[in-house]
Amino acid sequence: MDPQAQVRESLRWLEGLEGGSLPAQDLFNIADRLDPVIVSLMIRYLRKKYPSAKPESSAIIGRLVELSSTYPQVVNRAKDAETDPISEWFMETYSFGQFYQKPEEMVQLIIDKLEG
Repeated sequence: MDPQAQVRESLRWLEGLEGGSLPAQDLFNIADRLDPVIVSLMIRYLRKKYPSAKPESSAIIGRLVELSSTYPQVVNRAKDAETDPISEWFMETYSFGQFYQKPEEMVQLIIDKLEG
């Protein structure tokens, strides 16, 4: 998948989870085509942005649970990607909070690094 398609599909996946606009099967199909590093970091992003103490988190956590219980391979691939050098670079260099209002910048940054 070319880099711009990866950005577009990554944002579609993120928005689908965040807003509930995509069913679990579509989320799986998109995640299966994305680099596991981007999926891993987007899951971590959502967990940081919507901690369980926030009332609005229950819907997002529910969608993540549905996705992970229906398609455990997504979680397995994301977990494996946590130790990838690019995941480690991102976690050491950036804070998810700086991207809460601009997730497209985070996604572009990660994909640029993956492609570089």
